[in-house]
Amino acid sequence: MADDPKERGRDRSRVSTQEHEVAYLMKTAEVTRQRALEAIREAGPSREKVVEYLAKK
Repeated sequence: MADDPKERGRDRSRVSTQEHEVAYLMKTAEVTRQRALEAIREAGPSREKVVEYLAKK
């Protein structure tokens, strides 16, 4: 479900700091919780940009 109630559908292209999203990112990118949160904070909510950020460092 989208973050904005007016928008319908899924928002898989975005990542948030919710615990289940951070845990998924930690597992798929094999990084620590702190590193995952840093990537979300620095790269923004785009899942693609977060993954690129983690790949660079």
